[in-house]
Amino acid sequence: MTQLTGQHQQRFLAGLALRHPLAVVVLAGFGAALSLFLTVRYLEFHTNRADLVSSGDRYKQLDARDKEEFEELPERVVVVIRSENPETAKAFATALGQRWENDPKIAKVLYRINLDSLKEKGLLYLSPEDLMALREKLETNQPLLRELAASPTLQNVFSLIDRELTSGLVSHLFTAGLAEGEEEEAPIDFTPLISLLRSMNQWLGGSRALRVPWDSLVPANTESASHDGFLWSDDKRLLFVLANPRKEIGELNRFHQAVQSIREDVRELQRTYPNTEVGITGRAVLEADEMAVAKRDMSIATLISVVGVSVLFIVFFRGVVRPALAAITLVIALCWSLGFITLTIGHLNILTIVLLPMLIGLGIDYSIHFLARYEEDWASGQTAGLGLRRTLAGTRRAILAAALTTAFAFFTLVLTGYKGLMELGLLSASGILLAALATLTVLPALLALVGRRGSVERVPAQRGRDDRSGGYLRAIGRHPWATLAISGLLVGLSVLAWDGVRADFNLLSMQTQGTESVVWAQKIFESAKRSVLFEELIAGSLDEVKRKTAALEALPSVGGVESIAAVIPEDQPRKLELIQAIRPRLADISPNGSAAESPDVDAVRAVLGRIKFKMGGDIETAATGDEEQFVAERREVRRLIQEFIEVTGRMNPAAARQALWAFQDELLGDLHAKLALLRINLTAGPLTVEDLPPALRARYIGKTGQYRLFVYPAENIWEFESLARFVTDVRSVDPEAHGTPVTTFEFLRTMQEGFGRAALYATVGVLFILLLTFRAVGPTLLALVPLGVGTAWTLGLMGFLGVPFNAANLLFLPLIVGIGIDNGIHMVDRFREVERTGGIPPASLRSTGKAITLSSLTTIVGFGSLMISSHRGIQSLGLVVALGVGSVLVASVTTLPSLLMLLSRRTALRRQVPPLVVLDGVRVLAGVPGDTLRPGMASERNGSVRGLPATLGAGRRREAA
Repeated sequence: MTQLTGQHQQRFLAGLALRHPLAVVVLAGFGAALSLFLTVRYLEFHTNRADLVSSGDRYKQLDARDKEEFEELPERVVVVIRSENPETAKAFATALGQRWENDPKIAKVLYRINLDSLKEKGLLYLSPEDLMALREKLETNQPLLRELAASPTLQNVFSLIDRELTSGLVSHLFTAGLAEGEEEEAPIDFTPLISLLRSMNQWLGGSRALRVPWDSLVPANTESASHDGFLWSDDKRLLFVLANPRKEIGELNRFHQAVQSIREDVRELQRTYPNTEVGITGRAVLEADEMAVAKRDMSIATLISVVGVSVLFIVFFRGVVRPALAAITLVIALCWSLGFITLTIGHLNILTIVLLPMLIGLGIDYSIHFLARYEEDWASGQTAGLGLRRTLAGTRRAILAAALTTAFAFFTLVLTGYKGLMELGLLSASGILLAALATLTVLPALLALVGRRGSVERVPAQRGRDDRSGGYLRAIGRHPWATLAISGLLVGLSVLAWDGVRADFNLLSMQTQGTESVVWAQKIFESAKRSVLFEELIAGSLDEVKRKTAALEALPSVGGVESIAAVIPEDQPRKLELIQAIRPRLADISPNGSAAESPDVDAVRAVLGRIKFKMGGDIETAATGDEEQFVAERREVRRLIQEFIEVTGRMNPAAARQALWAFQDELLGDLHAKLALLRINLTAGPLTVEDLPPALRARYIGKTGQYRLFVYPAENIWEFESLARFVTDVRSVDPEAHGTPVTTFEFLRTMQEGFGRAALYATVGVLFILLLTFRAVGPTLLALVPLGVGTAWTLGLMGFLGVPFNAANLLFLPLIVGIGIDNGIHMVDRFREVERTGGIPPASLRSTGKAITLSSLTTIVGFGSLMISSHRGIQSLGLVVALGVGSVLVASVTTLPSLLMLLSRRTALRRQVPPLVVLDGVRVLAGVPGDTLRPGMASERNGSVRGLPATLGAGRRREAA
């Protein structure tokens, strides 16, 4: 019954191709055209990694919630500015930020947060200990401040300095005061005086850079609270500008145009600031750079592969018509596949986007096997119609079995439960089946059409005789044990190299090294210990923010937490009491309302002369050891005073007085500003959320009062182990934490677990399908030999060459598995056919070996061309596919035929019928030279059988017919 069904299917397929070829081609073309129309019109691209995991919908829901609650975070692009002069860096950031505020390609930019509203409450950011120290400092310096406020002149400043030098108390005016626990003999620090003298001399020389000595009156922590608002790194070496570029809807490289525009703006601005180092990185830039490199390299690789595959087809088939028909068949199958994708899932993701190259590599194999067999049948003198029938009969089962096993190997990805792999499995399985369907319908129809027109190249007669010779398989038939021994030795050596096989799921290391975005992402982490990747958490109240912040900061994998809690001062009631106690210290210090007098240059020189005199004396000669710096500072004070005397001596007196007047205004104006700010701070009330700048509220507080926290890693989470620790730790505080680290972790974990689980399912399923196909255990195991031996060799080569598994090449492992299974099925099925029909194994297997070789070489050339890529992930993909398919090919045409020859001999011996082999063009009994033939032994030249018993010889002739 099964045989009748198979014959019926054979007649049905042959009938479609031979009786109605034009209808088949037209119908197939119409379906391809319709599929292509639907694809162009409706197929979408999803590039979010959240679309790849089983709970991706949940992450998308969290992202959608955040977008409704908060303004979108502008950190997809990070511009990093580094300059020796902080003012230059701030000027660059300001110019760039202002340009992007009106740029249609930039949705939002953040380069500075206006913190003026926090200046009036800056004292709340000090610790209680700092506030008490400030009170003592103001109390100590109260007489000096009172005198400066009453007589704000430059000569009075230096007179007070002279007086404090005399009493040894200059540090009270210029430094933080006495060290803790000391009550007298505080060391004199000349640094503020040196800074003041240096600024004054530079001012006289035309510079307007002013370093004032009043910072001791307003502690550094207060100044940081009233920061300039620019986005500095913790070490103040890097300045950041954050931008959120607009996406290009429908584009695979959705940020390409925006990133290109950003780079042009930065390069143009750098011409104005030539000594400023600027880099661009961030998630959008990394993505755009990766996609741009991939697109460029894939285009070059495609050109190489098209030329290489075309040459292989022409060389193997000695013509262009049959390769062209195979290409047309494959294009039609790919169009059907795209239509199926559009109608079922409706989109491609970053995993399924590799589907087309994979289908090209696998789908063309079926056409190659069909054409190779068709060439063999036609070479034997068959007509086109009979040749098609014989080819369909000889290849149908092997093609269907190969397609089913490969499709099932991919379909097992559906069982993993991970969305991205499920889509990849479903679409790959359906595409492979459609490619097989096109091979068994469209390709025969095309061959029938061109055969009627006489367009198919004939196979030369000599080539047919060469095919019957068996080629290299004759040598394998003579020495199968030697071939198997070499194969086993290579397997053993490969096993020894397996220890070198490793996995590297660092997505940053896969990208092109030296790319600007990659380099600066690494620099940011090395310098600022901040990653461009971070987690986001949500809290319902300020107390919950504080609890989560404390829990997160206690985790070793967390490097820092940004939240509103860091902006709202702690312990405000106690601090307000201490601030109230400071108020009397400034009660009687008020600036003189009258205009400041013009400085008397001679008076200033006189005061500085006295100071210079105090810098000399016996102390210098007696100074040793720890006093060396003290002596050096005194020498520098004398040098600067002498420089001032010489400069003012050369200047016009009026010009010198005018310059010093301007310097005096700046110097004492800064003092008055600091005292005024301090008075405001002493009268301020508690700081609430409403007092925060709008930019800070928008960053951390949502529209309905939800609070957002940003969690940064302490380790390099581009490494998978560090990423896993970070995500696990953060989830222990908040299971709904989300962000790029979570989706990246889930994506990588999904791939590792999914492919491992799919491998188990595929093994069981493939064995089951092979058993149904061959209905015996022996042929099933033989069909798996190329895959098993080829896999062992591939792993050994990867270990020897140091090629790791990564997120790119892992996707194409099913391709190698599929080719390995296909090769085994075709070789074993053809060998069994030879046994049934009484053919000659070496000669009959030669066309199958040719098809296996060509299909493998086309895949090696197609994917091996990717090794030219500078993207290390793509490069490794091409290398792994080339190694894997090459190993499987060698095992398919050496190891497996050797096993088949040995089994053929044993089967023949059991039947007491010697197997026939080819020696010098003569088919003879295995192991018996042609010149020793005796009656009762078999030989056959040019298709005739002689020397056999009459009954066996007749049977052989009937089977051969």
